[in-house]
Amino acid sequence: MAASLVAALMAAGEVRKAELVKLAGGLYMPGYVAAILAIPEQLVEERRKAGELIAVETGEGYRYPACQFTPDGIVAGLFEVLAVMPIRHDWMRLEWLLVPDEALEGLSPLEALRAGRLEDLLDIARDHEGQDPGRVLSTEETPGDITALLADDLADLDYEAPWEVEHGPRPSDRPLSDTGKGVRVMKGSGLGPLVSLEEGKALLAEITVDDDSTDWAASELLAADRIAEKLGISAATLETWRESGKVIAFCKDVHGFVYPARQFEHSRPIEGLDQVAGYFPSPEEAWEWLVTPNLYTDSAPPIDRLRSGHIEEVVRAAEGALDYQ
Repeated sequence: MAASLVAALMAAGEVRKAELVKLAGGLYMPGYVAAILAIPEQLVEERRKAGELIAVETGEGYRYPACQFTPDGIVAGLFEVLAVMPIRHDWMRLEWLLVPDEALEGLSPLEALRAGRLEDLLDIARDHEGQDPGRVLSTEETPGDITALLADDLADLDYEAPWEVEHGPRPSDRPLSDTGKGVRVMKGSGLGPLVSLEEGKALLAEITVDDDSTDWAASELLAADRIAEKLGISAATLETWRESGKVIAFCKDVHGFVYPARQFEHSRPIEGLDQVAGYFPSPEEAWEWLVTPNLYTDSAPPIDRLRSGHIEEVVRAAEGALDYQ
């Protein structure tokens, strides 16, 4: 029975992570953060370890919630707030930043910072100093998984596990503002109700629905035969473009490739695409850079600037991206 509850907690945690990423406006790669802050990528890593930036651990490494940045750098006051708040667990810090707080009249700490209420935020952040030091988590010493915290608290709930698994959590059980173990969690949406593993997967699938607006490729991906047909060219021509580096293709399997449709215009690859792609170690990294808004390409995706003829600008930006690797 306890194992079923742990599975439900894990599923709920994954759903909550997806919700937080959506609320945060997505996640930035370290190289993009380095470009925003105009510092080497190694320094971004050092600032993460020092707790000066919020970063969450994903299957591909640490990524940085977009909500903490502005075109000019970091949200004003965030550094000071993080410096006085001892909670270091990555997902907990992000949730704290985004969840509305009654002490802020229903604003989230991030909204309060943007409204200029730095002193209020510093007072609230300092309130965390009274918690049990054993419950102050470090991004370096604990798993980057908020569900690990839920599982850790399971021992306190074992005597009620059968009721919880069958019916879900009692509304009056363990209010978010008082976990009973010394961790103060700001009031707000919290982690939500417990759901079964199947329900959790369904909710996660709903949140992460695959479409052109949210897919990492930010483009329709087509197999070689379909892209050739769409462009009105031969498969041999497309293959020649791929081998010469004039187009970007992702290896689908041992039998072929898929091509982002966004890289073509008037039946040809966008001019300058090959010059840019050569600066990156893989097609995936090149494409992600091309479709991500960039400060050095007028805050637009570089591929859109290529399409409008700003080839030299985009090539210079791609060359500069190497400075942060």
